[in-house]
Amino acid sequence: MIFKTPAALNIGSNQPTDVTDGSRQTLGKGQAITFTDLPNQPISIVTYNNTGNTTPFNVAYNNQAPQAFTVESVQAQGFSLGLAYLINPAVTGANEITVSVPNTAQSDASIDVYAVSLFLPLHGIQNQEIPLNGEHVSFNGYSRAYATPPLAWYDLTIQSTETGLVGLYFTGDKVEVVAVNVPSEIQPALQQKVFFSPETGIASSDVSFSLKTGNTFSNTFYGTSSQLVYSPVSSANTTNNGQIAIQKVS
Repeated sequence: MIFKTPAALNIGSNQPTDVTDGSRQTLGKGQAITFTDLPNQPISIVTYNNTGNTTPFNVAYNNQAPQAFTVESVQAQGFSLGLAYLINPAVTGANEITVSVPNTAQSDASIDVYAVSLFLPLHGIQNQEIPLNGEHVSFNGYSRAYATPPLAWYDLTIQSTETGLVGLYFTGDKVEVVAVNVPSEIQPALQQKVFFSPETGIASSDVSFSLKTGNTFSNTFYGTSSQLVYSPVSSANTTNNGQIAIQKVS
């Protein structure tokens, strides 16, 4: 069963519907959503497939021709995310983006989509602040954890359960894909699930991949009184697929 919350909105029209807070939406065949008022920072448009069939969808912004993608079936995704489309409106000047499922999709087509960044989404997924005392914050299938560490050194730890954990870690203008407890044989496939290009305002130097076969990712960083965000984008049907903690270094 796919994890749902009442905040998931099923758009009942074939016309684009505007959403200003990046919140999670559910789209079916012939339906579309436009995320507007996007902040000028790296943003990921995250999509999941709710069905057992590979489903097509389109992404369009700046009056460009829609780009066509597919998102794999629930069974085929396994540890992987559906697809993460990275864009930086500060570079592209596109502060809105439309995601749609074409009329050519199967009749039962259904995808979930939301915008995640240092500020978004405000609704539709679990938002939690990370304490800076080493206390762990656990993730549901749709989650976002954030913190604003003051000037000091900190230890960051992300742990996975046996199901694996794939997530997007946002700091400043950088996006890091952190995958924990992921089998080495599927690591190359994970990298194909994150789409970015110079045209989307995201250079290759802005994106990095940390893929771990063990169940823990650790990093020491210096806080700059600016926000950081980690948002898992895998195992959408789970209620606890990992946890994150930040501890000030003594």
